[in-house]
Amino acid sequence: KKATFVDYTLRSADTVKKAIDKVVDVRIEQDIIHLSSYKTRHYKSETGVQSQQWLFDKWSDLSKHRSDVEIKFFDHKNYPQPSVMFVLKGASSEAIVVGGHGDSIAGWFSKTAPGADDNASGIATITEIINVLMETNFKPEKTIYFISYAAEEVGLLGSKEIAKDFKSKGIDVLGVLQLDMTNFKGSDDYDIVMMTDYTNEAQNTFIGSLIDEYLPTLKWGYDKCGYGCSDHASWHGEGFPASVPFEAKKRNMNRDIHSSRDTISRSNGNATHAAKFAKLGLAYVIELDR
Repeated sequence: KKATFVDYTLRSADTVKKAIDKVVDVRIEQDIIHLSSYKTRHYKSETGVQSQQWLFDKWSDLSKHRSDVEIKFFDHKNYPQPSVMFVLKGASSEAIVVGGHGDSIAGWFSKTAPGADDNASGIATITEIINVLMETNFKPEKTIYFISYAAEEVGLLGSKEIAKDFKSKGIDVLGVLQLDMTNFKGSDDYDIVMMTDYTNEAQNTFIGSLIDEYLPTLKWGYDKCGYGCSDHASWHGEGFPASVPFEAKKRNMNRDIHSSRDTISRSNGNATHAAKFAKLGLAYVIELDR
């Protein structure tokens, strides 16, 4: 099925500006601290299941006043950790997907893997986007999916299954935004870096225009992962337009990921960098929805 033509014209300035003004970095920080308090969120560990259950409950609580939200687990048959989906239903079945991975890793899974930046930061950023949309009573035209994927660290397993499932059901996905590592500011040269490989060039340009329009003080540029470095590659592989705005140039990224040292202290104990990505994510959802 051919994807619908996507109109990238910016036309929701008032709504976007009101939303991004409501982003609170301390809420992101608190969620990073909570998620990184599990010994590991490894996809085969009990705590990896518990952390996704906590997120399910948190997202349920944020949306309890809304009848147009469904929160569900996407179960995977080969491992215990489920993916978590927050579905904000619009009049149209056309879909917008914002995702990040909920698992963490550090050597053998008995090891401590706090995964604060990789990827509690992305999940906390997505949670803040949800928080603001719920607070502002945003009613979308399209159907918006927020997803915490299982088992990214072992080969994008959760997102591959979900992207295939969307394709097999003929869901028309207008765009996919991947938030994987949002809180380590690797250098003063860039705030947000768009990866060009395994992503959609037109959508990357659109995201750049969102930064220029709504976050004009931020510096952004392009880089390459060199491989399918996160869940956006799963969607790209199924033919959906995907993008991954990243925390830094690859050479300046957080070097303590996949170790017991990936704690929030590596990001100065706050979430001010991740807040930029929450604002960008809100602009992305609101403008793509209209």
